[in-house]
Amino acid sequence: MDRKCQATNIAGEPCGAQALPSGLCRWHDPALSAQRLAWSRRGGQARSNKARAKKSLPDALTPAALQSVLSAALTAVLKGTIEPGQATACANLARAITDIRRATELEQRLIALEEAASAATGRRFA
Repeated sequence: MDRKCQATNIAGEPCGAQALPSGLCRWHDPALSAQRLAWSRRGGQARSNKARAKKSLPDALTPAALQSVLSAALTAVLKGTIEPGQATACANLARAITDIRRATELEQRLIALEEAASAATGRRFA
């Protein structure tokens, strides 16, 4: 049987979410406040521009694959089959992809360090 949460939403109407054994939903149960904060942090990190950019990058574009593409572009410029501007555009895109990956990795490492420090000290880092 689906029980509904006993709390009210911001508009003052009854909450329509499914209730936990406590009678409140996961958004209204005070026992879950720390967990909600963790969910919120994870959600915010997943929605960051860097995280979204990383998701949109194909996994096949490894550093070795980028090097191969750029080598092929250089060879094509030297043979005269493509314009130098096209090779420059490839190089600029490869540099941007590399910069995004590097920034994303650094951000993830920083977040992990902040979470470890927060867990050890009980202090929240912003």
